[in-house]
Amino acid sequence: MLTKNMKKSPIAIAIIAAALSGTAFAAHESVHVFSVNDVLGGFTGTTYGTSGSDNDPSIICGIGDVPCTDVTDFLDKSGVRLYPVDSEFGYYVVDFLGAEGKIRDFDYAEGFVGNEPSGGIRVSNAPTLKYKVKAPLGTWCQGLGGTSVKCETEHYTAMEHVLSCHETIPYQFADPVTGEQKILSTESGNLVYDCADAPLDDNALILVDGELGPRLESSVPCDEVGVPDGCQMFPNDKTDMLNNIALSTDYSVQLKDDGKPLYGWGGLHKRPNDVRMYARLALPDEWKDPDIEPFVVTKAYLEVDHLITNNPNDQIRPEDLENEAATGRKPSYFIENYDPENLDPESEVWKSTVSCYEGDGDFIEGEAPATPIGAGTVLRNMPFALKKNATPGTLAEDDPYAFSADLYNAFTNAYYTTINRDPFEWSYVSTEGKANGVYDFIGSAFPKSEEELTADGLELVSGPRWRLKPNKFGQDLPGLEVPKIECSAPPFKSDNIKYEVGERVTTVINLLDWDDSKGPSPLATSAGWVDVYQNDFVTVAGTINGVPYTTNGLPMTSDFDVAFYIKGDAKSTAIYSAKLILEYEGQGDTPPPSDIDMALVSLAVPSRATINSEQIVAVEIVNNGPADGAEGTVLVEGVSSRGQTVQFSDVFNNVSNGDSVNFVFNWTAPAAPATFTWTATVVSDGDTDNSNDTATAITRVRR
Repeated sequence: MLTKNMKKSPIAIAIIAAALSGTAFAAHESVHVFSVNDVLGGFTGTTYGTSGSDNDPSIICGIGDVPCTDVTDFLDKSGVRLYPVDSEFGYYVVDFLGAEGKIRDFDYAEGFVGNEPSGGIRVSNAPTLKYKVKAPLGTWCQGLGGTSVKCETEHYTAMEHVLSCHETIPYQFADPVTGEQKILSTESGNLVYDCADAPLDDNALILVDGELGPRLESSVPCDEVGVPDGCQMFPNDKTDMLNNIALSTDYSVQLKDDGKPLYGWGGLHKRPNDVRMYARLALPDEWKDPDIEPFVVTKAYLEVDHLITNNPNDQIRPEDLENEAATGRKPSYFIENYDPENLDPESEVWKSTVSCYEGDGDFIEGEAPATPIGAGTVLRNMPFALKKNATPGTLAEDDPYAFSADLYNAFTNAYYTTINRDPFEWSYVSTEGKANGVYDFIGSAFPKSEEELTADGLELVSGPRWRLKPNKFGQDLPGLEVPKIECSAPPFKSDNIKYEVGERVTTVINLLDWDDSKGPSPLATSAGWVDVYQNDFVTVAGTINGVPYTTNGLPMTSDFDVAFYIKGDAKSTAIYSAKLILEYEGQGDTPPPSDIDMALVSLAVPSRATINSEQIVAVEIVNNGPADGAEGTVLVEGVSSRGQTVQFSDVFNNVSNGDSVNFVFNWTAPAAPATFTWTATVVSDGDTDNSNDTATAITRVRR
């Protein structure tokens, strides 16, 4: 007998093949329904259930055999009972000193989780920790009364716009053609100020044990001291305020592990406690055959069913990848004086095609390129681009080091902060417009089909950001909600909010979005999906039970591995399921046998249960033959007298004649009395007798 306990496996659905231009294309889908079993406990890939590199029931207290002491479970406003989580995904903080990563200290202070009655997991984060620093070492600016605003960006031009009227890449305070800085004056002329006298102090000196040292001249992060050659600082994730941070009188610089700078000018840092989940979704069997050449992946979508969150940084990390090339819809623009026969990238100027607002309320003028009068706001101004490897002087009027992409690619603050954008839409552009230097991006909540693209004359630019859909823009517009009426004046009224927190949505991301300048995407062929050692963009930290795990704590199996990070959401949110949709060049898996009799032997449920209690639903199936290799799905549905529906599902593969399989599902009884009628069904292609595929049972829930 085969037994599968305490987890919901991915559902591997039909594999089909079709011939097209001499190449066979196969399709594959798999689904994962979330539960508390998916909660990760630390950086070795262990989970509360059995899906990770190892299982550890002490990750959650109060729900199983591990009791809670100082922290207790509670009934959330949603009606779901939430249980405390202990993990390594948080920090201990000390004012004016820094932050240190947590260990499994069994304080159960990292958040709360509970099973959704209809399948899924509800998550509530513990409060975000804060620690003070001497300005400008921080990434948040703190006001009186405990209020704070984000004071951090990856883009120098966005920071400069906040701190000064001087513009290194001119567009508003400086003349976008000559670069001459603006002279400000009051109406009477009694007060006059030349913005040329307001450059930022760019002489950022590296802190070494709290003392100022040499000037930061390289944004390449160190792997070891002096490695790679010329590096000066290690990556610093807002933890060490005495080292690996450069400081000028106006701002500070930390480095991310990918070499991007983080400019900060605040007096506070925030360190959220993450609740992280792991999902494993089945991949085609033929991808795992070492004797077959890797398959080219032609389409790869991940659909996530969840509630809209309050945090634009709730990450989706497929195969532990972070992907800045998945941008969603960016601001529309036209290239001034575009001539396809005489392209000159070094002199390109992009201008906005629409009139809009920046996130701080500054108005952006926009003109269509056919309008003979006026010009749109400059979004990119390549004649003023800084040289990436240039060494500037130390005088106030000298340019900064071009650490950030906005400086050497000449993007203005308007490009990063105009609200003519939606990071969580699919972005398309007209092929005709593109051919004429006009990029008027069209957004869509879901991907368009090839037929739609052909009919509308569009081509794909990018899928959404690899994030759970939130209510806010994020990035350089961290606290601003996405409005229903695009380019309306901020702040927005409640009836002008596009994404409402708590609304159930489906987020669809494109797993093939990638910046090819970094090298080929590891997901472009099947090799990077099934073998972590074929993925050059993640680092394996170790192995447990034969399962490698990365430096971020994600188990890496021969199936599709994906992590979900929920951070900073004290008000609970929920993730229900994730669905992987693939198309690839291949034949598809071997069809299931057509002469089997799969039978549902038993459905075991509690006849009585108390409200909010943890219960077990068990199903047994058997292959009555005559053929071996049976595969299919077990479906369980419970419908309450109050209209509530509970659903579970799992898959079976390669069940021989005479073998049986047991499935065990966790169920949390509802918060109010009800009677549940359960129906279990076994579904298998080639089943010759459907009369024995179903069983029913009843549970009465009482106080």
